[in-house]
Amino acid sequence: MVDLSSKLTSGSGESAGSLNRAAVILTTIARGSSKGSLLTELITRTGLPRTTVVRTLDALQSLGWVERNTQTSRFNLGVDLAAIGYSAISRNPLERTAATELSKLAEKLNQVVYLAIRSGLDMVCIGRYESKSIIQVGRGGPGLRGPFGMTQSCMGVLACLPEQEVYEIIQANMARYHRIEGFDERGFRQTVSDALKNGYGTYDNIILDRTTSGLGVAIKDSSGYPIAGIGTTFITGWLNEEQHLKCLEELRSSALRIEKQLFQEQFQYN
Repeated sequence: MVDLSSKLTSGSGESAGSLNRAAVILTTIARGSSKGSLLTELITRTGLPRTTVVRTLDALQSLGWVERNTQTSRFNLGVDLAAIGYSAISRNPLERTAATELSKLAEKLNQVVYLAIRSGLDMVCIGRYESKSIIQVGRGGPGLRGPFGMTQSCMGVLACLPEQEVYEIIQANMARYHRIEGFDERGFRQTVSDALKNGYGTYDNIILDRTTSGLGVAIKDSSGYPIAGIGTTFITGWLNEEQHLKCLEELRSSALRIEKQLFQEQFQYN
């Protein structure tokens, strides 16, 4: 069995500090390109000394949590870490409770449905549910991570957060948004404003290709605070007004059923 403390403890014996640095590097890789990150990029983005980054990467590689592509010299999250992540997702009461409901929703809408949670300033997709339709609009799946606010599911969550918290997230993430090709800040801010006013999220006017639209709603806890978002995407103009409203109604109904099941389960376990 691998001794994690010895692998991630620095020469000074400050294991907590070493674990924190490992967490910073793992998060930085997760936030980076799906192709991986160069050593120089990790040093710049973490602000850690080169020797610290190299030493921590060596330890993470020995655990199988980070892998280095010998051809590109890029570091990426490892298979062993992915296995841990999938285990966590399968044990998450939210995904377990939502899976059946959202699979049914995907069939009903004849569209792909996503389930996402917030992790600090990030969005993490923990579920993708497909219909039998030949046309599947939307990319990504479980494990996809990015700046919070850039998906229809995120917009569903933002719609139900306190306004001050919403704009704090946007301010902190704006530089990351602008690194996304085609990002339209003016359209994005209008979409956020509409979400706060309407209580649900739309995916329009965010990316300049203008070909994809979507809807998102929040799953909330017993206090009304959003803990996750569900959303669906479709080709812009695909739905007429009546179909758009019906889609939103189905998303909201599914969210309510998930909330009811989730908190009934938690009450039973407690």
